[in-house]
Amino acid sequence: MPSLPTLSAPAPPTTPASWASPHESSAILRVRAEQQTPEWKARYAVRSGVESTVNEFAHGHGMRRCRYRGQGKALIQHVLTAIAVNIERLSGLPPTEAPPSPDDRPLSRTTSTSARFPG
Repeated sequence: MPSLPTLSAPAPPTTPASWASPHESSAILRVRAEQQTPEWKARYAVRSGVESTVNEFAHGHGMRRCRYRGQGKALIQHVLTAIAVNIERLSGLPPTEAPPSPDDRPLSRTTSTSARFPG
């Protein structure tokens, strides 16, 4: 009668550090050290802003595929979409100065002085 194979202990879990060769590990450490410098953080701040804009265009406005054929029509689509996104962003911003209150507005020809200043 054939003997059944014996079950051995499960293999230890592999970690990302065990996947990399010593050369790759030193490269990872070097890159991580570079990411702590102020110059790298300044470059990354610009990149993260651009990436969010590109993501908004691709996912929010369907810019992964062009609606029209031809470079000229595609350019028009991109420009008009950019204008729409800018208007959308500007509409969400707080106003730079408060609108004038009704008492500060100049009198119009249809408004009588007696209605404005009773008394």
